[in-house]
Amino acid sequence: MGEKQSKRKMWIVIGVGALLLVIAAAAGILAVSHMMSRQSYSESIKTAEKYVQEGNFEQAIVSYQNAIEEMPEEEDGYMGLADVYLQQDETSSAKVILKKGYLITDSPKIRYMLDGIEDGTYQVRLIGDPQPEKETMEYKGEFGWNVSFLQQLQNFSYQDFQTEYGSSPDIVEVAKGELEVVHPDLAATCYYSNTAEHDDIVDVNKDRPDASGMPEKVTLDSLSLLFNNFSGSVTLDKLQKLSSTKVEPVKTKERTYVELTTGSLDIYIETDEAGNIVSDDAWNEIILTDANKYREEKGLVTGVVIDAVSGEGVPGAKIEFAAKQDASHSDSVSTGSDGAFSLELDADQYDVSITADGYVEEEFEFEVEENKNYSGEQFVISPALAEGTARIVLEWGAEPRDLDSYLTGETDSGTDVSVSFSDKTCSSGSETIAELDVDDTTGYGPETITLYDLNGVYRYTVKDFRRTRTLQQYGATVKVYLPGQAQPEVITVAPNAGIVNIWEVFELDHGELRILNRAGNENSTR
Repeated sequence: MGEKQSKRKMWIVIGVGALLLVIAAAAGILAVSHMMSRQSYSESIKTAEKYVQEGNFEQAIVSYQNAIEEMPEEEDGYMGLADVYLQQDETSSAKVILKKGYLITDSPKIRYMLDGIEDGTYQVRLIGDPQPEKETMEYKGEFGWNVSFLQQLQNFSYQDFQTEYGSSPDIVEVAKGELEVVHPDLAATCYYSNTAEHDDIVDVNKDRPDASGMPEKVTLDSLSLLFNNFSGSVTLDKLQKLSSTKVEPVKTKERTYVELTTGSLDIYIETDEAGNIVSDDAWNEIILTDANKYREEKGLVTGVVIDAVSGEGVPGAKIEFAAKQDASHSDSVSTGSDGAFSLELDADQYDVSITADGYVEEEFEFEVEENKNYSGEQFVISPALAEGTARIVLEWGAEPRDLDSYLTGETDSGTDVSVSFSDKTCSSGSETIAELDVDDTTGYGPETITLYDLNGVYRYTVKDFRRTRTLQQYGATVKVYLPGQAQPEVITVAPNAGIVNIWEVFELDHGELRILNRAGNENSTR
């Protein structure tokens, strides 16, 4: 009996040891895989930078896209790609990639770069130029802005400050509707006050800021909150490199100070007579010029109208928002030269139509909620169809970065058709039968296929090769543009069809659409 127990214990020990070895091996494989991804990412970034220096923008774009694919959680790929787009005056493309990058990484550097492009303060570094003098980004080891904190100042509400820096602040009523607030974990004082435009920033009955109210002024106990690698003093020359406006000392009876401007912040700091900061606890005031700007029931909607075939912004597109609840809320806006737009809208439900010369009119619904802004909206419209052609446009959310679309079938003349990321064009002789126009790999889409020969039977399928969530959770949507139809057929994932990562969307039989909307398998893409 004792011998059997001894053997059993021995086998248990061996089993546990084997399990530990398997776990260790798996961990090692993951570590090696991550290391290889990191190495490949670094090589792609270096290659992209080399191409930029050579002026080979096309290859630089490919290398930056490879870097994003390898490590989407890193910010450098998005920022480098955006810089290349900007050097080619493709501002809309730069904004789109930065917005996608920010959604994935939540990087304050990306947000800061995007804001700089929006307000015109970001300076593009051209080929062969040295690093720009007015540096607005944070670099390790160098004096510069604390970008993360700057973003908090420009975007945080009272509730955000509570969440980040403590929910039990010290609050002092300075006057009716005016409060000074000090959060436990923030060495600063935030000043909230009601104004003629916004009389609800401070709840005068509770002597407390409204949860969504923003401070209009902040003073810091320590300037190290504002700057990175700040030793307690800094020269005027270094301050000038940070500001988007000219910096020079201003002398008053009380003090000498400088004014720095970045984003929507006006920053005043006491200096010596030459304009140098000489103390970490120097007098300072930060004015938040855009605080509560969009607090009213209106929401700010910003975005870009994208050409489904080129993936570029569409200039001069007219977007009309027809309010359903209150007609007085209706409004319209036209896109700029880069396809971008910005419009304030009252809280309401809207019927939206987008028109542009040479494009199919697009119609859809859009809801604006109170005190909510909508940034990075992407509206995709299709160029008008040539006779006898059809177009298929796939869109989805920020995740995953890539969905793949497949068009398979056979023409009446017997040509096998297979179009996807691996075979982007299908031809018969000199005639193009179908083509993948846009293959988006950074989220949202569009992924577009144009079919030039309707004389055949075709099937369209969508696949998520990563299979991390379901296609319904991604918000996958397919629009089918057919000859003679004013509006595309819009197909969303059927909620109870058991569709996970392969979606058989429709069949097209000689131009007649038959919606399938069902789960598929690997054979569906062949």
